[in-house]
Amino acid sequence: MSERTWNRRLATLALVGLGAVIGALVQDGWAQNVPPTNPNTTYDTYAPVNGKGGEEVSGPYQVVKGWPQPVTPGWTINAEGIFAESPDRIIAVGRGTRKTQLTTYWGPGAFRNLGMPIPDAENTRQRMIVVYNREGRLIESWDQWSSILPDVQQVQGNPYDSEGTIWVATGESIEAFSRDGKRHVKSISVKDIPAGQTQNGNFVVEHYAWASNGDLFAAGGHRIVRFSKDGTFISAFGQAGNGPGQLGIVGEGLRGAGIHSVVVDSARNRMYVADRINSRIQVFDLNGQFLDAWPNIPGPYSIRLTADGQFLWVADGYTQKIMKYEAMTGRLVPGSTWGTMGIAPGAIWGFHYFTTDSEGNLYVGEDMAFRIQKFVPRADGSPVQLIGQLMQ
Repeated sequence: MSERTWNRRLATLALVGLGAVIGALVQDGWAQNVPPTNPNTTYDTYAPVNGKGGEEVSGPYQVVKGWPQPVTPGWTINAEGIFAESPDRIIAVGRGTRKTQLTTYWGPGAFRNLGMPIPDAENTRQRMIVVYNREGRLIESWDQWSSILPDVQQVQGNPYDSEGTIWVATGESIEAFSRDGKRHVKSISVKDIPAGQTQNGNFVVEHYAWASNGDLFAAGGHRIVRFSKDGTFISAFGQAGNGPGQLGIVGEGLRGAGIHSVVVDSARNRMYVADRINSRIQVFDLNGQFLDAWPNIPGPYSIRLTADGQFLWVADGYTQKIMKYEAMTGRLVPGSTWGTMGIAPGAIWGFHYFTTDSEGNLYVGEDMAFRIQKFVPRADGSPVQLIGQLMQ
């Protein structure tokens, strides 16, 4: 037998053997889950295979890939704030639509793209207020109101309002719309506040919350302003600083950025304030009396009370983590922290706001990734990390 013939036979045997190995792997289910040659591109599957491998990128939740459905291929709709009126009606406010600049998920290539300038033609003010159904299909777009929205931060329905009015914080006013978005119901702005109670002549409002009697607490910068349910000014408190009861601020003398979330527990006469600039949560009574401060939370961007008022969930926009605290003591609940920074589905970049619906699904609005994500609870997820029902 010639050397050439021998080598051909060896090559054939090698190929046959390799085929048998691959066949066995496919039969075992492994080869079907092999990542692509370059996992930095589009690889987005993290679940264990036959009990092996995997990562808990999104803690006790499984991300719903492809939610919401794109309206224009290659473009995303921002979500700064989210109101889950029901699992079939998700209202989101954001800073428009943007052509995605993200060509990879993991690795150096992904993070080199973060923060790249977006051309004006690829960054529009369309769809500042949108409504999705359960499947993530866009069913409403309230573009007729974009001209009165200099910015958007939060959207919420008043739980004490039988009309279902939808309220939106714009950074310098609060705008109220009918539930279907067809009517502009009310505007609360700086003209509704006595001059001496403003923040350097401005009404800075990024977030708000209601008391059970219908009073509205509007928070931003270093001030919290209280209005009656009909929009009449009641009181205001807050001064810039880093001492007990003072609130951190950037841009003093202008509109100023500082407080980034506020929640009210009327039953316990407590108000929780995300003092983002000072890296802490502060607690006041509903008259503005300082009660407590919880330190060393780098960037509290969004805070939500559980429906029973026992725990406060905090989303950190710097570490991209979410964690659970005992509401009356400020104690961090061990094992509750989860979250992964990134732009892949399930990871988070720019944790801006979060909420849950009546089925326990979680919705996250990301400032820097310019998107909204939907998560569903995993059957095997850690119970201490599941957020559950939240106080409205």
